[in-house]
Amino acid sequence: MKVHALIVTFNPELNVLRFEIGLLAPQVEKIWMVDNASSQSLAGWVDALGLNDKLHLVQMPANLGLGAAQNTGIRMARAAGASHVLILDQDSEPMPDMVARLLAASDRLQSAGVRVAAVAPVYADSATGPASGFVRLGWLDFKKQTALPGQEVVEADFVISSGSLVAVSVLDDIGPMDESLFIDHVDTEWCLRAQSKGYRLFGVPGARMVHTLGDRRTRIWCLRWWSVPYYSPFRYYYILRNSLLMQRRPYMPLKWRVAELIRCCRVVCFYGLFAPQRRACLRMMWRGIVDGLRGVSGPMKP
Repeated sequence: MKVHALIVTFNPELNVLRFEIGLLAPQVEKIWMVDNASSQSLAGWVDALGLNDKLHLVQMPANLGLGAAQNTGIRMARAAGASHVLILDQDSEPMPDMVARLLAASDRLQSAGVRVAAVAPVYADSATGPASGFVRLGWLDFKKQTALPGQEVVEADFVISSGSLVAVSVLDDIGPMDESLFIDHVDTEWCLRAQSKGYRLFGVPGARMVHTLGDRRTRIWCLRWWSVPYYSPFRYYYILRNSLLMQRRPYMPLKWRVAELIRCCRVVCFYGLFAPQRRACLRMMWRGIVDGLRGVSGPMKP
């Protein structure tokens, strides 16, 4: 097995990225770092790391979005003979045995005749600490399912892209990431498309990483304590627009359609009232709803 890692970067915090690469390098054959047109070139910084045979920088001509950068890295890995691709964000911290555990779990499932789309680790949020569960679809909400004692894998309906291990042959069958979505819901769309083709997704409780969702988080009380991520205002444009675009896809399950519409209503109500930049968020949400209903895709127009 030849596992190649893919890290998409955009104006990264270099100390965090250096730490991530240090954790990752012993676990994979190659690392493809696809930079989405950061404001400063990372070429000199990459050369200074001294990982010339391991780390390869691919500089995109412009910020073409998360999906386009991921597809570029996947093409590079495929051409270099990778059997699997590990997709990571620029601030994820894989534990030293994460890749080995993911690969072993994927191999066991495939040996049992399971059509595996991706396997993913448990992640602990660097801001809040508690480990994540794995997402299953409910009729009114998305449910977090945690592993029982001794349970090696937990089936999920979709997983976040960061930390996901995918076989190249599976990518050839399911297809690439949807570049028209630009940033948000890219992983959700791919996972649900994979399920529509008869594939299954699994979380591996023994595989772990540290990962941050959102620009910052806060705790609020509503019957219990919730850890809520806040994003930059422009992200709410893509969250709502892409959700509406995906509602039109024939392979989206009815459970997801209902639960996602309810989630979008919550996003508008909560962030429209309590986000630090409330007016800017409301403007972005409105633009996202209008463009989603009009069928506009790709990067947000100026």
